Amino acid sequence: MNLAVQDKIYALQDTLKEYPKADVTVRHHFSDGMYAREMFMPAQTCVVGAKHKTRHFYSVLNGKCSVVSVHEREDITGPFLGETLPGTKRVIYAHTDCTWITFHPTELTDIDELEQALVEPEVV
Repeated sequence: MNLAVQDKIYALQDTLKEYPKADVTVRHHFSDGMYAREMFMPAQTCVVGAKHKTRHFYSVLNGKCSVVSVHEREDITGPFLGETLPGTKRVIYAHTDCTWITFHPTELTDIDELEQALVEPEVV
């Protein structure tokens, strides 16, 4: 894991707290043993995600975004399917409107319980 990149991601997260919160929309979807978290990011939005505990798939349904994590830097154009590894924390910059969905196998349906199970706690 590239700790220098990880430190820069946390520093950017702290800097972004000084700016107005982005108008990001999150929707939650449940099916038998599956949770999907859908996030809509308007164009020119920067989002710093939580540090993930689990390995799971994600999909960019539409739009163009640049993504940086300790694992890689990539430009994504939807439709796209990727995989998140445990320990991943990302910076996503949406060049255009983007819809991003993560998929998690779980029987949990309470959002607070899901967050505790899926991402590392942070003081915001």
